[in-house]
Amino acid sequence: MSNRAHNLADETQAQAEAQARMQALDAEVPAFMEVFTSLAIPSLIQKAAHEFLGKFPPERRLGMASALSWANPFYLPEMSDEVVKSLSVNANMIAELTMRAKLTASRAPQLNVLLACAPKSASTFIAGALQTALGLPSAALFASTPRIRAVSQMGGNLREQEPEELALIRNGLNGAGYVAQHHSRCTPYLSLMLKTYNVRPIVTHRNLFDTFVSLDDMIMGYRSDNVSEGLYFSDGLPANYGKLEQEDRLTILVQRNTAWFIQFYVSWKKCERAGLVKPLWVSYEKDFLADKQGLAERVIKHLGLDPDSAAKLLVAFEDKTDGAAKRLNKGVAGRGRAMPDSVRAIIERTAHYYRDEEDLSPLLNG
Repeated sequence: MSNRAHNLADETQAQAEAQARMQALDAEVPAFMEVFTSLAIPSLIQKAAHEFLGKFPPERRLGMASALSWANPFYLPEMSDEVVKSLSVNANMIAELTMRAKLTASRAPQLNVLLACAPKSASTFIAGALQTALGLPSAALFASTPRIRAVSQMGGNLREQEPEELALIRNGLNGAGYVAQHHSRCTPYLSLMLKTYNVRPIVTHRNLFDTFVSLDDMIMGYRSDNVSEGLYFSDGLPANYGKLEQEDRLTILVQRNTAWFIQFYVSWKKCERAGLVKPLWVSYEKDFLADKQGLAERVIKHLGLDPDSAAKLLVAFEDKTDGAAKRLNKGVAGRGRAMPDSVRAIIERTAHYYRDEEDLSPLLNG
């Protein structure tokens, strides 16, 4: 074989090896992103990104740094002032790119679903069923991170969960659609955002007395043997919550949350009456517990899908496996009947203030 032939063979082999290395690196990206998305300590974010970017050739690093910044809202690559200046943008560039992104997201042919949910209304279960039956990914719409679990891991659970525009745009560009599950009150502003980005809302609610008993039960699952201030940004409760008597625990929950739960329900009703939004209403008692088939059919119709999809959704509704991950607690109605009278009185008194705003019987009577 001639020298030229040897050189060509060596070059071909080198190219193949380089391509194989790049393929192996690309295969690492999803697993790395899964971890990187949830990092919240600046030093760890920079260290992980620096080490990962170092594996890629220089020509790939800017693109990968962009992907990392898109995945973690707190990551900015370490660059010299000169490089930063060469990458800088001005207001006109931002305005044009934002317009392009908004137009693209608003016209994207994908199904976007917001499950606006009162806590403990089977929303996690319903969201999971929708994702399974319709093949849709989950999305976080109130933070610049791909998934809601990352918000929790970053200590963001106490944030209000009203969807914001950047998150609506980024998820509206994913080419797949999504199911977002958030404790979001409605406003005229949010109604316009949902309309702009073609998001179909489903609103879930539950009897308040049952809700608080179920909420306490869920919290005690991780608080009963844990006296820790480290959980504060997860649920906002005092460190000794798990050591308190039930009446005291329920009193804390009810004093803190009753007005918000009522505002949640009233806000969606007011926006609906004003013609600003057209949600599908889902009752925990009447729909989720009593008529899953009817619920599946109503959901599919609301989403504008083929009626045959209702059968797949019903199968997902009936699947009780992995109940802990789906936050399927007792799955019954009437748990609040044994609530202490002192706690019940707080709920009833707070609801009384809203008596002229909305019929709250679905929250008080089931």
